[in-house]
Order: sequence, then C-alpha cells, then structure tokens
Amino acid sequence: MDKKSFRVIIVGGSIAGLTLAHCLDRAQIDYVILERRAEVAPQEGASLGIMPNGARILQQLGLYSKLEELIHPLKEAHLNYPDGFSYTSQYPRLLRERFGYPLAFLDRQKVLELLGASLPCPDKLHVNTKVFRVDELADGLRVHTASGACYDGDIVVGADGVHSVVRQEMWRLSGTSSTHEKKRMRVEYACVFGISSALPNLPAGEQITCYNKGWSILSVVGKNGRLYWFLFYKLDRKYDYMTAPRVSTEDAVRRCSALAAEPFWQDITFGDVWGARETFNVTRLDEYVLPEWTYGNIICIGDSAHKIAPHTGQGANCAMEDATALANALHQALQHNLERNYRPSPAETSQLLKSVAAARRARMSGVAHSAKMSTRLQALDGLLCRLVARYYFPYAGEMLADLASKGIAAGAPMVRYLPVPERSGPGWDIFGREKKKTKKNEKNSIKNKTTRSSLGRVLSSSIATLASIALICLLWFPAQLAAFSRSMTRGSLTVDW
Repeated sequence: MDKKSFRVIIVGGSIAGLTLAHCLDRAQIDYVILERRAEVAPQEGASLGIMPNGARILQQLGLYSKLEELIHPLKEAHLNYPDGFSYTSQYPRLLRERFGYPLAFLDRQKVLELLGASLPCPDKLHVNTKVFRVDELADGLRVHTASGACYDGDIVVGADGVHSVVRQEMWRLSGTSSTHEKKRMRVEYACVFGISSALPNLPAGEQITCYNKGWSILSVVGKNGRLYWFLFYKLDRKYDYMTAPRVSTEDAVRRCSALAAEPFWQDITFGDVWGARETFNVTRLDEYVLPEWTYGNIICIGDSAHKIAPHTGQGANCAMEDATALANALHQALQHNLERNYRPSPAETSQLLKSVAAARRARMSGVAHSAKMSTRLQALDGLLCRLVARYYFPYAGEMLADLASKGIAAGAPMVRYLPVPERSGPGWDIFGREKKKTKKNEKNSIKNKTTRSSLGRVLSSSIATLASIALICLLWFPAQLAAFSRSMTRGSLTVDW
C-alpha cells in the first residue's frame, strides 16, 4: 500500500510541529497541521538559539542556507560577576570547529516564518483551527476542532506547547490524574526576555552573561548588532504548574527598571539595554521532563513533553530532535510494512511511539539537567553554585565547550533517511556516545590538553583562595560536590540542593 495512506495529525504549528512536517514530507508520509492561531509566526519578543544539533537537521531539510543569511555566528562569550571580575571564553569558536556549525541567535518569529513559508504543501497547514478533543476510533484517531471540523488519522502528535490540549486529552483518555502530573511540572524562576536595538561597543557575535545572586542576564549580539537578552530571576519559592503565580508586563517593567543601574558590560548598564528595547515579554520558567509522553497512538513532543530553561539554548533544538526521531521511526516502520504489503496495526504503531518516547526521554533528562544547573549557577543559587561559578569555571579551560560537546550536541539524532551534510565536523564522532576506540583515544587527547591548560590557569591564580574553597567543599558538602562533578560530566544525574 502507498505510505501516504498513513496519516499524521500534527497539533501545533510550533518549531516541533513544523519541523516534523518537513521531515514527514521528505519521507513521503501524509500529514496535516492544525494551528489555533491566525498565523504561525507572530512577533512575541522572543529569540532562540540555533545550536549545531538543530543546524544539522535544518541543513538536511534544505533550510539552513536561508537561515544562515539571518544570523551572525557567535564568536566568544564574556562572563561577568558581581564583584567586578570577568573573563572571556572561546567555547563558541571551539564548538564551531568541532561540529561544523556556529552558535547563533535570532528572532523566533524568523525561524517560524522560514519553517512555515517553506512547507512544500502549504495547504496542509490549517490556521485558526483550535483543537479541543481527541477520540479513539477502531482503526485510528479523530481530532475535533472548535469550528466543527474533524480530522481522522493514524497518530496524533501534540506539538502544542506548555499548555498542551493534546497532553490533556492524553491524560483524559488514559485515566491519568492531570493534577498529579501537573505537580511534576516545577516553576522556580521567571524570565523577562526582549530584543534591543544595536548599542555602541557591542559588536555582533558576542555573548554576555552577568552572574548575580538571585538573578542573571544572558544576552547575545546578533546580526546588525541587535541584542537578544534574557533577564532571569528567582521566585520567592518553588511552585508547580497549577500554583505558579502569573507574571505580568507590569511586573517586568518594575523589575527591569529597578535593575537599570546594574553593570552589563564595560561601561554599558542594563538600563542602556532596557532603554533600547524594541520588544519584550515575560514568562515563568516551567521545568519538566514528563514521565509519559504517549498513550495509544498519541505522542507529545517539544514543550508539551519537556520544558527546559533557556540558558543552554537547547529548547528549540531539542524540539527539532523530537520531530526528527519520530520521523525516523515512522519512515523505517512504514518502509518495512510497505515491503510486506500491509498496514501497521494500531498496537504496532503504539509500540513504536513508546520506543521513540523512551529514547527521547532518556536524552532529555540529561539536557534538562544541564539547563537546570546552568540556571542555578548563573543565579549563584546557594554556596556551592557560588563557589563553582566564581572560582572553578573561570579556570577550567575548555570545560564549557567540552560539556556542550559531550552532553548536548553529540548525542543528537539526525534525519537517517537523508544524506549527512558535508560540513559536519569531527566532533560528532569524537564526542559521540557511541564511538570507536580510536575516537576515544582522540577525545582523551583533547581532554588531556584541556586538563593541562586548566591546571596552568589554576596554578597561576590565587592558590590560597582556591585551597580555602577546596577545604570548605571537602568539609561542608563532599557528597554534594561529588554529585555535582558526576552530573556535569554525565549530564544525567539530578541533584536537589
């Protein structure tokens, strides 16, 4: 039978949903996208990072060259501390050398525009189509919309974000307590994010991170000097999805105005950044990787299944990964069944979705933990984070690049049924989870060089200060320090301080 008789209903014209549509089109699998808004690319003041794992997928889909015209590659990162100390890291350059793609930030709207406008079959995208119910049929699923239209398909993919209707319907159909599940979705920080016009002495391609107790600033200077910035701040206590307070633009204005005199970079204050704003918004930061992403032939991907803090720039990239992994599995299964001349049963399809979710959940647990650690390190959240952020990372050589290489970029999937881009760098193999012995030796060589470089920097710093810190760490919290070290290298251990 023709593979196009198998139909995927994508709920949500998000990064995840639109990327999945492109992947399915290249696999010749039928789909429809149902988007509740009037357009897929509204301007909401948001920006996003394109990391090597997302860039490689976009290039496989033939989209990266267009996106590359909109970005300015990140070259270096400046990190500032409240005591006036600062240092510069070359990790963006190292990642580009290792993986073949630069780190870059741009308007989220521009990425959505690119994904939406380049759909080969634009008639498959239905805007102003609000989904409110999903029903199971004997041989598939039916999606009901507010307009009264219904859509039938073999699987339903929830790519509809943090407040996912598909996820809610999945819980309803499975008899799962939504209250219990929503308590897993933690909220401890909020974020004011915006885009500002170019400022003097801020060249394109620079990242500026300001560490502060209880709050932090992450910013990137993009093409033509446009400044993409995030102001993170810790809430008064830990909340869950249901109890988290609403954050308003009025709150954002008060908070940003109060921090106007705070140093940003060199002689620039945050007030200068705030005063040059073109657009801004505010949101709470939900943090979760849900334990169940599927029920029957329903699967959630992207923010409907996992939400991470923006500090590592991986939110959109991991959404692309989800879409890619799902498309890979569907392509393999449908090609296999095409040769056997029969349609996969709902039970077989359900098992396929479970396998995809299990693999993605395992990877996302590590990625989410890295983002969680970055959030708390930059906000100097607790004594251990303050010590590590101020007295360890500045002297750790290429550690930032190594952590990103091993824990984030190299474990990423790509579209298996499309050619590997020629520009992919050696880091995908050297830092990959599965590698040959020769690759392990090559990686160890890099690590040894990094260790020697780091040791030199440490020895040239204040030995008395570092010795005092080491003594404090050993006496006060040896177990936590050991756990921190393991979690940073493995990217998979959750430590709650």
